[in-house]
Amino acid sequence: MDQSERKNAIAVSFGSPGIGFEFARKLGSKLTARVAYHTFNLKDYEVKDVSIGSEKVSILGNLETQAWDFGAEYAPFTNSSFKLTFGLGILSNVNLNAKVNYQEDITYGDVTVAAANVGHILIDSKWSGTAPFLGIGFGRAVPKNRIGLSFEFGTYFASSPEVNLDATKLLGPTKDQEADLQDAFETLKFIPRAQIKLAIKL
Repeated sequence: MDQSERKNAIAVSFGSPGIGFEFARKLGSKLTARVAYHTFNLKDYEVKDVSIGSEKVSILGNLETQAWDFGAEYAPFTNSSFKLTFGLGILSNVNLNAKVNYQEDITYGDVTVAAANVGHILIDSKWSGTAPFLGIGFGRAVPKNRIGLSFEFGTYFASSPEVNLDATKLLGPTKDQEADLQDAFETLKFIPRAQIKLAIKL
């Protein structure tokens, strides 16, 4: 079969939603339907020497993403690889948490508290449900040649995450700030959607 007659493609992508696997079918000269699955898992990523006021803390982070995309791309210009991407994402699991520990002992007047006895703060945030997405890019989901490379930049429009706050030992009273933290996260409704993709025409 001639390459120009092939209408399907599979692809692998790398970017902010994680590693993705996609199937695409060309519906017309400008419109292509796409279905993709994204997944990513980062465990125990540690950042040290973070300053909070005059204190030094370490942050241990975990990130997990699992999402399905059902959408399409529209290429308005025949002789250009520019495209618009749009659709609906299903966020089956997008979870980010961070554990904050003091690195150094804390001194109050003549009293010194060992860092291990100060306790920790754990912030857990989770996005779920459906999230429309919109973006722009260059390159085709079903490439003109056998293999094609494309780039996309956009965002999911998600609902606010569910946030849980836990604190132990001397930091225990911090748990009372959970409602304020939830309010602070209300603005985090835009999840970046940027990726590079390698497609193979079938």
